Amino acid sequence: MDSSPSAELVFDRKWVLEQIGGDTELLHAIIEVFLVDSPDIRQQINAALHAGELKALHAAAHCAKSAVGNFGAPAAIKAAVELEEATKKGETAQLELLTNSLCQALIEVENTLRLELA
Repeated sequence: MDSSPSAELVFDRKWVLEQIGGDTELLHAIIEVFLVDSPDIRQQINAALHAGELKALHAAAHCAKSAVGNFGAPAAIKAAVELEEATKKGETAQLELLTNSLCQALIEVENTLRLELA
């Protein structure tokens, strides 16, 4: 499946396939794992935010960054890094906005990856 220009901004299919030797079946298997894990990651992020647990929020953001990093997803990676940095610095005023931004970016990656499987 060819990615549209807008999809490429969310998910770098060509880069991912280069990383895994062009194996489309492996790509689809990795996507399926991500689609199972991503909602749980979003739940962990939101739970940590609402509990005021900065260490847990940092860990969940780091987990999200690792997960989307597999797909060359620049906007989601950037959102995860920004949330990680804010938790490290204790910038609590921005945490809700950054959490929402990361969760939205994760949803965009999920939706784009579902199209890849279709």
